Amino acid sequence: MPHHEKITLNGVIENVFVHRFTVLSNGQIHLADLGPKGAEVFPLAEGLKVTLEGEQRPSEIKVLWISKKGGRPVDVEHKKPRHSPKHHHADVAADPKLVLKAVGKAGWTVEGTPERKPKHFEVLAYQGGGDWTELHVDFAGVIYKEKPADAHKWGIEA
Repeated sequence: MPHHEKITLNGVIENVFVHRFTVLSNGQIHLADLGPKGAEVFPLAEGLKVTLEGEQRPSEIKVLWISKKGGRPVDVEHKKPRHSPKHHHADVAADPKLVLKAVGKAGWTVEGTPERKPKHFEVLAYQGGGDWTELHVDFAGVIYKEKPADAHKWGIEA
């Protein structure tokens, strides 16, 4: 996890975009993000004078707390991103045999061997007379992503 520098700003909200907003501080405009939950507990409004602290990211400031002038600080919690509901990070060993069995059981015909990635396998497969498809399969055997196979990556004819 990269370390992000903390930054504190005093300024005026210039523009509001749902839970993101710009703050004019010392003649510079900064993009900040409260997150959807943060916007529920701290209503954003253009022209509001605020003080905030957050983590400086490449594209924006992830707000950790914010207060309006003379008000109490409101802590902002940012949830970690989650994978799709189908995607499981089970405490299961990375076993390509389990992946091949699960893919076959789901009706796919596999070409070659699964490619091991840090958190999943990628499998080249097709169903019936369909097109080549790249499947992403977690270590528990759950297919959580299907996309058209890249001919160059997999060495197949387009």
